[in-house]
Parts: sequence; C-alpha cells; structure tokens
Amino acid sequence: MHLTRRPAVSLAAATVAAALLLAGCGGGDDGDGKSGKIEGADDAGKKSSSGPEKSGSGSEKKEPDFRTSDIKLPDDVKLVFDWDQPSDPEKAAALDGAADYMRALVHGTVKQDSKDPVLAKHVVPLQSAQEFATTVVKMDVKDGVTATGKQRYYREDIGQVVDGKLVEVAFCVDQSEFFDRKVKSGKVLRTEESASSYMRYTLVMQKPDQGDRPWKARTFEFEGKAVKQCKG
Repeated sequence: MHLTRRPAVSLAAATVAAALLLAGCGGGDDGDGKSGKIEGADDAGKKSSSGPEKSGSGSEKKEPDFRTSDIKLPDDVKLVFDWDQPSDPEKAAALDGAADYMRALVHGTVKQDSKDPVLAKHVVPLQSAQEFATTVVKMDVKDGVTATGKQRYYREDIGQVVDGKLVEVAFCVDQSEFFDRKVKSGKVLRTEESASSYMRYTLVMQKPDQGDRPWKARTFEFEGKAVKQCKG
C-alpha cells in the first residue's frame, strides 16, 4: 500500500480514486492532486501544534508514538507518529482517531481485506475517507501486494472543533522507507526517495455519538509531492 504510487485527491467517487491511484511506484511522474474544501471544515481554524523541527526527511532523531493502539501490525511494518499530544482532550482524541485511521488502512492491506472490520471501525460509512481506504486496499489485493518498512507521520496541524463534533487534522507523511511487498513471493518492491515520497494528508475527524468510541475519519484530502511543506 505504498501510496506514493497512488496520488489520490479528496474523493468524490471510487471510480475517480481508482483512476488516480494507478500512477507508477515511488519516484514516477505521478503528479499531485488536491481538491477544494473538505466537508465539515469550513470554519476549522488551523492551530497549531507543529511537531519538532526536522531536517531532511523528518525521519531522524527520536521515533516516538504518542499513544498506544490495539491495532496490531506485522513486525516488519512500523508506523511512527512523531506528533505532540494536544492538551485539549477533544483534539487529542481526534488525533488519536487520525492515527488509528492510518493504522487501520495499513491493517486492511496486510489482511488483504477491503471489508476489514478493523478498518470499518475507524471510518464514517459512505464518506470519502472510507472510499479512499477501501479503494487502496482493493487495489493492493488486486496487485497482490502488502506493506513493509517504516512510514513516518509528522508536522501535524489540528483545527478547532466545529459544531462540537468535527476537527480537521492535517499532517505530513514520509514514505521514503515504506514499500510494497509481493504477497506470494515476498519480494520487496523498493523505490528510490523522491519528491513523491512526501505527502500532506488532511482528514476531517468526527466525534462519536458514544463517548467510549474512537473518533472516526470522515473526509480525506491528499496532496502529493509535498516537499515544500514536509521536507527541510
């Protein structure tokens, strides 16, 4: 599920996503895409809580995870969330939910199941975050690939809580050490670091109706080749 080869924008339909996600792996000329405003975030003011300053890829120094999760991934898959924990409990819960959405997306690929119940638990049904994740997993299954390596998430921004239930969360993604691996042969499809290794994701997280449930990803935006925002 090496998303550098799948430059998806905020999705209006799965067919659009499927077309956009077919770009070549790693450093290919896949372009970048970014849609307009995301649903539910019109009034979300950007905070914010930038992570530690990075040089290069943002993958050096410490490798913290700001929280634990019950989503289990294989030992050869490492997701590093180099994020600061917000003091506001609702923003912290929204950030928790964003991390688990990314974990759940990878979990679906690892399980080779676009209907993975772990993934379903972390998305709002019939919204673009679900649409994107389901499309990516389906294509990984079709291509016979799973994930391996390390993916880093950093330089987070958290908006204000809108209508008491929606929060925009944006962050950088470094996939320079994250690769596809063939399920049958185990061959790792390594790619060279390039501009396509750096992305900026924007999620709108939705507060659950029941307080003990996780915040879920509602909408999704993607900006590819985000070198200016995410490297240096």
